[in-house]
Amino acid sequence: MPSRLRSAVTDWAHNLRRLLVPRPPWRAEAEFAFYRVEPSALHEQLERQRRWWRQGQLVGLGMVDALGLLDRDRLSGLRVLELGAGECMLGQALVQAGAAEVWAVDAVPKQIWAAAAHASQRETGGESSRLHCVIADVLDLPFDAGSFDLVVANLVLHHIRPLTGLLGEARRVLAPGGQFVALEPAPLVGMLVHDQTSDNEAPLWPGAVTSALTDSGFVQAAHEYQWVRLRSSVLGPLSPSYRVSAQRPGPAETARLRLVRELASSALPGLRVDTGCRFAALVKEQMAAIGNCVEQQGLLERL
Repeated sequence: MPSRLRSAVTDWAHNLRRLLVPRPPWRAEAEFAFYRVEPSALHEQLERQRRWWRQGQLVGLGMVDALGLLDRDRLSGLRVLELGAGECMLGQALVQAGAAEVWAVDAVPKQIWAAAAHASQRETGGESSRLHCVIADVLDLPFDAGSFDLVVANLVLHHIRPLTGLLGEARRVLAPGGQFVALEPAPLVGMLVHDQTSDNEAPLWPGAVTSALTDSGFVQAAHEYQWVRLRSSVLGPLSPSYRVSAQRPGPAETARLRLVRELASSALPGLRVDTGCRFAALVKEQMAAIGNCVEQQGLLERL
């Protein structure tokens, strides 16, 4: 059997096992082990930030559209929380689409540092940034109840167990009447095309998400399969992705942002850290590694 085919079969079997076997709770150690700091990748991350900005966040706006949020009138004035923001492609596109501000949260500094630095550079240049990048635990957010009008996530839910832990936090920080919307890889296609992943990841059926949303106190939980690039749902379960949505019950109220813990500035520009983060030691170690690479390569001088 050719090596490429053998590798594909191995990956498929691995993903199938993850679909069938219950996954353990999310572990920060597994996430940090997978998202290691590689010096060459840091430069590439900054280049992606520049490219997305030059292109007007076109790819990210496709995600916003797939989430059903590409409506400037609807987003205007909303305070948005993005869970597991990664490199903030979605968060930046939401700002471009009209959100008042986006708070982008990720556990891993390696994922979000470049977006934070780029947003900080624009602010220094006289342009007020509406993107706020934070290192925090999505299972224990540093925000008070009712702090956000909208909570979004892209390719995040299948990382987290227990799912009700994440969704319960999302419901808590939403203002009454606020909405939760997420995009996820569809299991049938994902098992065939998903590359190597962290030990935390496992395919997730949309029905499992809508059930968990209901169990977490949301109402109107629903899902719809999506082919993001084609803007189509015609293939149903054979689509690469699906969208889930739900609402926090109650008469609509305007969100009021309040913190339950301090967000400390870090040595990496624009990036703040939840002072009560339970994996703070891992965060500190990785941030130091990024800082050393950034200084040695003079990356921020090229922003």
